[in-house]
Amino acid sequence: MPTVCCFPGGVNVWSITPEERGKHDKQFDTLAPILGYVSGEQARKFFLQSGLPASVLADIWNLADMDGDGKMDRLEFSIAMKLIKLKLQGRNLPSALPIIMKQLPASNSGSSFPSSARFGLPLSGFSSPMNFSPSTGMSKANSLLDLGSSSNSPKTGTNDWAVPQASRLKYRQQFNTLDKLMSGYLSGPQVRNALMASNLTQTQLATIWSLADVNKDGQLLADEFILAMHLVDMAKTGHPLPLTLPQDLDKLKENFARGSAELEKRRLTLEQEQRKEREKRAREEKEAHERREREAREQENRRRLEEERWLERQREMERQRNEERLRELERKEAAKLEMERQRREEWECGRREELSRKREGEQEEIFQLRARKRSLELELEAGNKHKQISDCLRDAQSKRRIQKAEVDLINQKRDARIAEINTLQLDVSEKGLTCRRLKGQLDILEQETTDKLAQMEQYKKELQVDLDVDEDTVGEPGWLCGSYRGNRGWFPQIYAEKCTAASAIENAPTSHGSSLTLLARAISSWSASTEAHLKLFSCGDLISVLQQRDDWWLGQINGTQGWFPKSYVTLETKYVALYTYESPEVGDLTFVEGDVVIVTEKEGEWWRGCIGDQTGVFPSNYVRPVEPEASRLGTLAKKPEIAQAVTTAKSPMMHQLGLSPGQLIVVLAKNSTGWWLGELQARGKRRQRGWFHSSHVKLLGPSSCKSSPSPLPGPCPLSRYYPDSSVCQVIAMYGYAAANKDELSFSKGQLINILDKTNSDWWKGEAGGVIGLLPTNYVKMTTESDPSQQWCADLMALDTMSPQERKRQGYIHELIQTEETYVEDLELVLEVFYRPMSESGRLTDTEMAVIFVNWRELILCNTKLLKALRVRKKTGGENMPVQLIGDLLASELAHMQPYIRFCSCQLNAAALLQNKTYNTPDFKDFLKKIATNYRCKGMPLSSFLLKPMQRITRYPLLIKNILENTPDGHADRFSLQEALDRAEELCSQVNEGVREKENSDRLEWIQSHVQCEGPIEHLVFNSLTNCLGPRKLLHSGRLSKTKSSRELWGFLFNDFLLLTHSTKPFSSEKLFSFQTSGQLKMYKAPLFLNEVLVKMPPDPSSDEPLFHVSHIDRVYTLKTETLNERTAWVQKIKAASEHFIETEKKKREKAYQARSLKTSGIGRLLVTVIEAQELKACKPNGKSNPYCELTMGAQCYTSRPISDTLSPKWNFNCQFFVNDLYQDVLCITVFEKDQFSPDDFLGRTEVPVATIKKELETKRAANRRLLLHEVPTGEVWVKLDLQLYEPIK
Repeated sequence: MPTVCCFPGGVNVWSITPEERGKHDKQFDTLAPILGYVSGEQARKFFLQSGLPASVLADIWNLADMDGDGKMDRLEFSIAMKLIKLKLQGRNLPSALPIIMKQLPASNSGSSFPSSARFGLPLSGFSSPMNFSPSTGMSKANSLLDLGSSSNSPKTGTNDWAVPQASRLKYRQQFNTLDKLMSGYLSGPQVRNALMASNLTQTQLATIWSLADVNKDGQLLADEFILAMHLVDMAKTGHPLPLTLPQDLDKLKENFARGSAELEKRRLTLEQEQRKEREKRAREEKEAHERREREAREQENRRRLEEERWLERQREMERQRNEERLRELERKEAAKLEMERQRREEWECGRREELSRKREGEQEEIFQLRARKRSLELELEAGNKHKQISDCLRDAQSKRRIQKAEVDLINQKRDARIAEINTLQLDVSEKGLTCRRLKGQLDILEQETTDKLAQMEQYKKELQVDLDVDEDTVGEPGWLCGSYRGNRGWFPQIYAEKCTAASAIENAPTSHGSSLTLLARAISSWSASTEAHLKLFSCGDLISVLQQRDDWWLGQINGTQGWFPKSYVTLETKYVALYTYESPEVGDLTFVEGDVVIVTEKEGEWWRGCIGDQTGVFPSNYVRPVEPEASRLGTLAKKPEIAQAVTTAKSPMMHQLGLSPGQLIVVLAKNSTGWWLGELQARGKRRQRGWFHSSHVKLLGPSSCKSSPSPLPGPCPLSRYYPDSSVCQVIAMYGYAAANKDELSFSKGQLINILDKTNSDWWKGEAGGVIGLLPTNYVKMTTESDPSQQWCADLMALDTMSPQERKRQGYIHELIQTEETYVEDLELVLEVFYRPMSESGRLTDTEMAVIFVNWRELILCNTKLLKALRVRKKTGGENMPVQLIGDLLASELAHMQPYIRFCSCQLNAAALLQNKTYNTPDFKDFLKKIATNYRCKGMPLSSFLLKPMQRITRYPLLIKNILENTPDGHADRFSLQEALDRAEELCSQVNEGVREKENSDRLEWIQSHVQCEGPIEHLVFNSLTNCLGPRKLLHSGRLSKTKSSRELWGFLFNDFLLLTHSTKPFSSEKLFSFQTSGQLKMYKAPLFLNEVLVKMPPDPSSDEPLFHVSHIDRVYTLKTETLNERTAWVQKIKAASEHFIETEKKKREKAYQARSLKTSGIGRLLVTVIEAQELKACKPNGKSNPYCELTMGAQCYTSRPISDTLSPKWNFNCQFFVNDLYQDVLCITVFEKDQFSPDDFLGRTEVPVATIKKELETKRAANRRLLLHEVPTGEVWVKLDLQLYEPIK
């Protein structure tokens, strides 16, 4: 026990005075207690104001927190404040809490709260509603540091606390008035007003509540309320409140306890009886229910038996009726046959009589005709003479008419001659004027012709070049073999004439004194604007300069010549070192005598050049220009050396060559440092010159050989160095050991250069510097002739592929290549045709829209597809096989809806273009002029406008070829089949759109005449719906609302119902007429048909044509003009709604089946898509409704969409079965949920399963950040966990 210290006068130092307790309670209220308690954090901040160390405050907390619950009520808080005050006065803390500190203060002063406030519920029930809490703005003077002592209050004597009977009746009546719910008790808020009317302090009211609430349940029963009101009256008369109930009131407490126990006992008994009654009632109800069910079953059995007996009777009666009916039919059939026989006999008798009468009539006619014949013969003999006279008269009349016609013709010719003479006399004077005018024009034309001839002569002189003709080489008649500027080949004899040596010198180019060709390095890209310019070169390309004129030079690159500005290049000239130059200065170029230096910049006496990977400055007098051997007369050109790259070499500098194994290089010069200058030979690519290190190559042959005439230039770049062969490259399929000396040995996979292919069975080749014969069936073609190596750089991997996989990869490569070409053509139309036509002003904006429709949308669709294909190809590696492509095609083909609108409007575009071309010659000439661009390859605009339709129809063919060469168990087969279905569906939709021209025109009319707002502000009506294919207009017409009689115009599509209104009267004849200028406005948001229910009125026979359309929580009552129109609206809305709902149901079932496929594999991949950030905004408000789709082969999962956000948090979990560790690819695609059109694409990212496995080997599953491709912004955070199954032993 702690030592008890007392002050002089007998006061214990550890006791808490009522004044201190009141001050502590005020400070307690400033901390905003919750349910009568303050937390440790609230008390900590307050106690730290004392300045005591944290360890001391922790000891004080342990002493004051008596119940150890981590929070303090008013008593514990007061004890802690007392201990802090004593510690500040220099006293030591007791080891245990003194008992006197746990007791209440001796005084009954109203300035302190009773300990009953610790229960919190009644105190907070009063203090919070009645705002008894002290102000939280207490100054720091009332802080914990202001702990002054105060004297004890005087003790009060005992009083008579018995409640008078009159007061009990009054308080009971007041209790009944407040207990409006007749619950038998009052809560704190119900008692608040009655206690506030006493005007007592908060402390007094809290003490009264603590004394009156005997059972501490936070509610006042009737007796407790009477006691509380009695204590209020006693306090108002000045009597101090006791700390405990007086003896008179203790009896009340005991009685209340006994009464409560009795009530509890009765309540339990009553509950038990009620429970038994409920159980009994439940049993009775169960028995009654079972009895009713049994009776119902018996009744149902009886009814079923009765129905069966009745059905049996009906069947028997029906059988009898059928038999009777058959007998009746047989009787009728027999009677019918008898009647038919009788009719036939009667008809035959009548027919015989009719034929006999007819024969008699014919015989009588024959007699009459014979008599007529005799009479006519007599008349003919009498009329022959009359006929002869008539014939003579007709001949005379005919001659007279002929003579008269001849006279009239002569008169007409005479009049015509006279008129012609008069006309010629007038023309003579006019011809004189015309002749003089034509003579003047002729003079002008002759002058222009003279000038043009002079220009042509000048241009001819400029074009004249000197060719070295090898007269010893004999070719075809009319052809000569010659060389020009280092190039050798055949040319027509009529294109040149023989000149003397003097004229050759005279005609030599003035810019160069010898045949040395200057080399220039491009410092920026250049594109030709006219045909005379050099077509195209990029930064870093090497150009041969043939002629220099002021600021324009004539150059050659990749076999093409043209003019270009000299500011786009810098000259590079080869010089040879005369002396060795060494310098310790940084930035100087050092070399030894004989080294070849490429000079890139000349400035004064110091030039800048490069040798291999070294660049720097050097003195110009240390070098001289390289003299080409061809400039020496009478010497033969030395055959250059050929080297083959054996290792990969990158080109970090502009003047260096990048090499790949197997490439061939013509060696132009060698330096002592091991760096060689050469020209890279690659089929189909521009030839590059630059430095390379000799360690990366091997020489293929000797540096010189016998000179022989070069053949015609062929496709192989080495044909000019091996003129007697067609040089190409092959790869060995099998190893071969030479059996003879002239044969070549090689191993499987070795590259061999073919020098001679004269013999079809044995070719001459070179490998490793050894030349010999090899069997042709042991090798196969490589890069130069095998197209497979365009998509596979790994020759060994290509060799191990099956023929089916090779075909598959070839078709995939064809798809990607043709897609690139197609996108280039689309962009070409925009640059070459659209922009000049728009800027020329020859067509209005409407006409431009009719011709090009939505060309930019087509570019956007195919650009997205091309980007996806390139990313997929890059994922597998450059020039490597593509394992999966079906998922990309299936995804992107679903967003090709702009083709439906374009193809359906193509006929209008072609008609307008043809009309403009035929009726406007100026427009026709303008189109021809812009079509002369070299990129058009001679094709007009109309040909390019057909390319979208051609491309759409080609997709199914390409995909079908890939699918046919994909094995059944391949991971890509299911996706390819889906892509083929979508491609064929797209073609059918396009064809249907072309066929439904009227529907397309009406959709275009709605697009231009209906003003949309809100969610459909940017809706394209003539496009695809979200899941129902192309949008179709099913019905339209005038409607009106029944209540307001407001006129509406309704448009029913296959996905939603749109109600519009007009600002001015609008007749039905103007609907879908492009001549009308009226506009319609959207009345309400579109009603999606999968959310509507159409109903007829309760009385369908009513004459009023009404029907109801229910949409979610709203009903539209509409009125049509006729009953037939109402029937049409109701039937079409109902049919479209059922089709919409059925389509969505099938889509959900298909997705569920794909997820529920039972599959086995080598493991599973657990994926959690956590969130996405910085997605592309698709909505006008700068937000999107994104969701993500995860696929791996045929397995597919879709998350829920998140509305109006660019950073959705999905936390979506799914798992995939892994079938092939090196072919399976996890694809995550983010879409924008769109109700009116197919979901918009927000990005895609792919992760091969092999990459996931490699990363998980170094670290466990963790969150990964994946960037979205094919879009400008966006990223996805995922968690990946790969679990591979253990092999079965």
